[in-house]
Amino acid sequence: MSQFDNAAVSAHLSHVRIVMVNTTLPANIGSALRAMKTMGLSKLVLVAPKTYPHPDIDALAAGATDLIEQIEIVETLADAIKDCHLVFGTSARSRTIPWPLLDARPAAEKSISAVVNDQQDVAVVFGREDRGLTNEELAMANYHVTIPVNTDYGVLNVAQAIQVICYEMRMATLAAVESGEDEAATMPVTDTESMQWDEPLVTHEQMEQFYPHIEKMLAEIEFLDPKNPRLLPLRLRRLFGRIQLDRMEYHLLRGIFSRVQALNNGTWKKSNTDQTEDQSNA
Repeated sequence: MSQFDNAAVSAHLSHVRIVMVNTTLPANIGSALRAMKTMGLSKLVLVAPKTYPHPDIDALAAGATDLIEQIEIVETLADAIKDCHLVFGTSARSRTIPWPLLDARPAAEKSISAVVNDQQDVAVVFGREDRGLTNEELAMANYHVTIPVNTDYGVLNVAQAIQVICYEMRMATLAAVESGEDEAATMPVTDTESMQWDEPLVTHEQMEQFYPHIEKMLAEIEFLDPKNPRLLPLRLRRLFGRIQLDRMEYHLLRGIFSRVQALNNGTWKKSNTDQTEDQSNA
């Protein structure tokens, strides 16, 4: 591969971040950095690590110590992924309700397609060594990703899991670059993903303002019982996370929520301006 091609691979992979939540063993952080650098990834975000910094990080990084200076430390998972458009949560367990689930390879292909086609920023989130990610953390993801393993012994250390995911990300990126498709900023996608967006997709941070708004609106019209919401908020997250709203759709829906709230509260009156806008949008 030429130096130019390698630069193109690195440019695409710079849009992919690895997120480690509440990591206990510093050695896993160092091993993760080595796994990342081997595959050309450089962006690691640590969410409230138990021990940091630590000599074991430098020791296990072994040649990837330059990435230590680029590590970002945040307090919450929401902070780690707030500017991302596509989030994958790693999970090996069944959950309360099914979530869109992809194996590592199709997840990587979907990620790099989003990067190449729409310059989206992607996060892959890894949980704690002993218990992974909580249901609440997994609900922040658009998709769950799993690594197909031997069913008789399906045990992967977190750094090993990161190595597998980074490998698949690199292979998906190489396929895009070597085919020349990245020069035209397109990659093959499924029929449901074939459109080119005319508006930027919203980030996780924007969606975290969206969900409280829709829940508040539904509570005000007595569709949702805030004291006993059951699984409705979680199902709403699954629905809209699967859709991926663009900026226009996002503001359109929030405008509808606000209009419903105003009508329900008796605080909205149709003005001439509203009539003009309605006619122009018809």
